[in-house]
Amino acid sequence: MSEVRVEQVSKRFGGLLALNRVSLEARSGERRAIIGPNGAGKTTLFRIISGEMSPTEGQVYLGSKRIDGTPPEHLARSGLARTFQHSSIFPELSLAENLTLSALAARGQTHRLSRMQLEKKVFEVLAQVGLEDKAHQPAADLSHGEKRQLEIGLALAQNTRVLLLDEPLAGLAGAERRHMAELIARLPQQLTLLLIEHNLDFALGLAHQVSVLHYGELLAEGQPDAVVKDPKVQEVYVGQAASAQINPKDRPQKPVLLRVKGLKAGYGGALVLEGVDLEVRQGEVVALLGRNGMGKTTLIHTLMGLMHPMGGEVRLEQQEITSLPPQSRAALGISLVPQGRRMLSELLVEEELILAQRPGPWSIEKIYQLFPRLEERGRFYSTSLSGGEQQMLALSRALVANPRLVLMDEPSEGLSPLMVKHVGEIIHELRQSGETILLAEQNVDLALGVADYVYILEHGQLVFEGTPGQILQQRHRLQEYLGVGKEEARL
Repeated sequence: MSEVRVEQVSKRFGGLLALNRVSLEARSGERRAIIGPNGAGKTTLFRIISGEMSPTEGQVYLGSKRIDGTPPEHLARSGLARTFQHSSIFPELSLAENLTLSALAARGQTHRLSRMQLEKKVFEVLAQVGLEDKAHQPAADLSHGEKRQLEIGLALAQNTRVLLLDEPLAGLAGAERRHMAELIARLPQQLTLLLIEHNLDFALGLAHQVSVLHYGELLAEGQPDAVVKDPKVQEVYVGQAASAQINPKDRPQKPVLLRVKGLKAGYGGALVLEGVDLEVRQGEVVALLGRNGMGKTTLIHTLMGLMHPMGGEVRLEQQEITSLPPQSRAALGISLVPQGRRMLSELLVEEELILAQRPGPWSIEKIYQLFPRLEERGRFYSTSLSGGEQQMLALSRALVANPRLVLMDEPSEGLSPLMVKHVGEIIHELRQSGETILLAEQNVDLALGVADYVYILEHGQLVFEGTPGQILQQRHRLQEYLGVGKEEARL
């Protein structure tokens, strides 16, 4: 029997088509993994299923009941619950109080429990998620991994029949990842699970069925072994790298502009970067590869000063900048092209450029020569631009600051294949003109086609480095760290 059914669902955000006629079905007790690169539409799909947003087109069903547009609190009372990428709990309340509120909220005013029934339910759930010995501790005292356990408990306290798990292993260290994976594997068999998870070994090992999203469309679906072997899926994760103009085997001998030693960083109690060493030399493009959740954005944010490191050292030429705030790093010549582009509300395109401009060779007039479309759109609000136009503007803001180093975080995210190719051409032009770029990117073909040197991140650690030519000589490494179907035991 179908427990969740999505029929021809599309979602537009202005000019961005985040989902395009996606259909999938999960039967009662099924474990379905929803995978795909950044910007594929996975979280948007979860937000539509869970009632946080309505689809532009299409329908969603829970059992036989149509639910698209139904508020999340009503869906919770129908048995649908969701966890989030970042833990959402009441930190000042005890674990038992958190679960009590969840149980009461899901039942509403018409399904009251006696005090004894409620307490029994709360402690059953605490035991189920392995936190019974911490029942009366404030949730704020939990480790990052324990908070993720509690969040699953909040869902289970609602008498859930369908559970949407959004990256439950994100930000967890090795032992915590294993513990959380075991907890999810032990969940009741009658519970239907939809899972977004970038730890593909776990996701593919758990799932009965897999749906692969790419650019908002359903690329492939089926049993894990079949999906792993699908050439289209392998190309999405590893790329073909056949048409790329791969740079020479030897790294250019240029002065080091950025040096990172033993860098550690994370969120709350979760250590994401576990001692990263890397160098970026003047006038080169360095690509930082890795699947989602491996620490690329954390590294970029830490280098920009948006996150304070827990250890290690960062130097810009001879100056240590490890503890400097973002504005000081910007003044020293570091610019950021952020993931998601981050347009400034109520500002025109030309106003964003004027605000970002600093003295140097990159003028607004030169930007308009590189991106004629931005000159045409100069009097438009930046938030009204298409996704590709916003990416042009985000890159232009960084360039008119006339930086010594440009940090780019997933510039291809959410763009059409044609626009991704255009972004690659632009980065190649910037490289030819002598710009220095650190590029965090999941699109392997794009990265290898423009980079002088490449690092690969796996769970916050650098596991491989070399020129694009050297990496392609060991293509099995790309498959091992970036692909699907790694040769490891699965749960």
